[in-house]
Amino acid sequence: MLTPVDLETMVFRRGLRGYRTREVQEFMKKITVDYEKLYKENFDLKEKIEDLEEQLNTYRQMEKTLNDTLYLAQETANEMKAAGEKKAEVILREAEQRAEQMRLRVREEIQTELQNLAELKQQVEFFRIQLKRFLQTLIEIADRQLDLDEIWDKMMELSRHETVSTDREAAAAIETPEEPLS
Repeated sequence: MLTPVDLETMVFRRGLRGYRTREVQEFMKKITVDYEKLYKENFDLKEKIEDLEEQLNTYRQMEKTLNDTLYLAQETANEMKAAGEKKAEVILREAEQRAEQMRLRVREEIQTELQNLAELKQQVEFFRIQLKRFLQTLIEIADRQLDLDEIWDKMMELSRHETVSTDREAAAAIETPEEPLS
């Protein structure tokens, strides 16, 4: 690519019927000025492109870093979620195990209480039977006591009769003197 200096230093050879030198030189000056503007503008644009490319690379690097960070954050969130779910499963399993243990304990306690209740029921039945026997024995004793009273009454009656008879015999003996024994 030609530089503005190249255009300024350009020399054309003269030929036989060549161009007018002055017109060519003026035209060359105009072209050189325009070319110099374009050359500077092109140079500035190239520098600007380089700057923009550097910024673009910086932004791309930032984007990559942000994407990596976002990916890492997503992975961390997924790991935390998975860990939370596992922890929830463990807690749920432990709670279910504790609930099952409590159910078993309650069942055992109910079974024990039912056994105790059955034993108490047997004891109540045993005491009821014992009480019934005791009461029957008391009734029998009471009945016998009544029989004893009757027997006692009869014995008293008999002894009164005997006493009366012996009293009569004694009275009769008193009334009739005894004969002396010779």
